[in-house]
Amino acid sequence: MTTHKMATRNDKTEDAYRKRAAQLANSAKKKARRRVSPTELAQNLIARRAELAPSTFRQNRAAITFMMNEVAKDQPALEPETRAVIAMLKDVESVDRPDDGVPRTSARKQKRLDDDLDRISHGALATTSPNASALVDCLTVGSLTGARLVEWPTARFGRSDDPDYTWQLTLVNGKQGNGRAHGETRVLRWEWLPEELVDQTKAWIFAAREAAANGSYETLITTLESLMRRLTKQLFPTRKRRPTLSSARHAATARWKMNYVVSARSAEDKELGLAIVAALLGHATDETATRHYARAGEAHGRFPTPTPDPAEVARVRKRYSTALGARRTVPKP
Repeated sequence: MTTHKMATRNDKTEDAYRKRAAQLANSAKKKARRRVSPTELAQNLIARRAELAPSTFRQNRAAITFMMNEVAKDQPALEPETRAVIAMLKDVESVDRPDDGVPRTSARKQKRLDDDLDRISHGALATTSPNASALVDCLTVGSLTGARLVEWPTARFGRSDDPDYTWQLTLVNGKQGNGRAHGETRVLRWEWLPEELVDQTKAWIFAAREAAANGSYETLITTLESLMRRLTKQLFPTRKRRPTLSSARHAATARWKMNYVVSARSAEDKELGLAIVAALLGHATDETATRHYARAGEAHGRFPTPTPDPAEVARVRKRYSTALGARRTVPKP
């Protein structure tokens, strides 16, 4: 009796992964008109995440991860880069689908700030307004960084001075004069950023700096606010409260709460998470991270999450602990 070796499901899956990964690599090669590196291939997929159905993104990520593992075995010299790519893709998974215990049905019912801002951006680009691109950059970069509008003209963005990170943004805290900031400046760092976000961040900072140098930054913001009001009135005619330029900072806050606070597994981790969010926002204590800005359930996880400077987090935790201790020692009336 002749026996036939049946292909196992793993064999079929691996063949499918190889085919899909090859298609993704060829597509990226055609778009770039050159052969792309493993890192560029992963970044290209991550940049397209908002355009893809969740299942498609997961399948493509799995295919590239499989290919990176094979490359690491066949080409040991590329192993450090391929391992970094695998870690990058895995990190996107944790941001995009946090295991936070938040009921998915309730989360879907909540207004998603990132989705609103996406609709506004698409609506802006569909107009003939000469300020459409500036509005899109302002909203996109604001959602990425959580910066206040007043902080952009003096912002500095570039390669990180910490070798563990790739990009770094330094902001002069907008409310340092009234004791509500944790220091004069704050630093946000990212392990990686899609090329599009890097370009938009540089473009918006350049526009803000140029406008400020010409004495027209306030006029620029007023113009963008006017365009924003027209768009939101058209897009959300039945809403009593519509997004504003400041909603980008709120969207960033919601995302950071989801990543650093909601996912905490202990009281200590939650306290640290609140301090991290406060440091990213430039707040002196984590009380504002608890009571103000958007709810964590409004986060959509479309942007890479930054990391604050550890020294700034420590200052927030010290001030919060001091205030908490003072409240505990106040005698009851």
